[in-house]
Amino acid sequence: MTAERSDRRRSAIVLTLDAAGRVLLVRQGGGPFAGEWLLPGGGLEDGESFEDAARRELHEETCLEARDLRLVGRYDVDAAAASRGMRVHMYRALVIGVPRVGIGGEAVEWRAVRPGGAHPVLLRQLHDAGVMPGAEEAIARDLDGRGIRMTALGDGDL
Repeated sequence: MTAERSDRRRSAIVLTLDAAGRVLLVRQGGGPFAGEWLLPGGGLEDGESFEDAARRELHEETCLEARDLRLVGRYDVDAAAASRGMRVHMYRALVIGVPRVGIGGEAVEWRAVRPGGAHPVLLRQLHDAGVMPGAEEAIARDLDGRGIRMTALGDGDL
């Protein structure tokens, strides 16, 4: 088993789709991906589990409640624009409610995601979750071109 590096920021994100197949996205207000439309989520608070953080962040950013939350991926993410790496757990969930701008003030909306118009981190996450198959090589090139490395973690890499 690989030990978790203590210098990595621990984050949880939530993937959810509406009946039309659109993805719930939040426009990032800060951090290395400021201005980009990505999955809702954020950092863990002291003593908080990844799952609890996913529920809390989803609610804080979108005013929605998560139902049937399940882990679908884990990553180590390193970006040239970030001072330190991130350990990210991605969950998939059904949501209850109508999305609204949350306490951070970032825009939130259901969006149809298409290759070429979306951030490569989002495309990689959607690909890995089985929502957007194909284009692995193009996503990898785009990530590399932006100085981003995403390493999918297995069960032993908690």
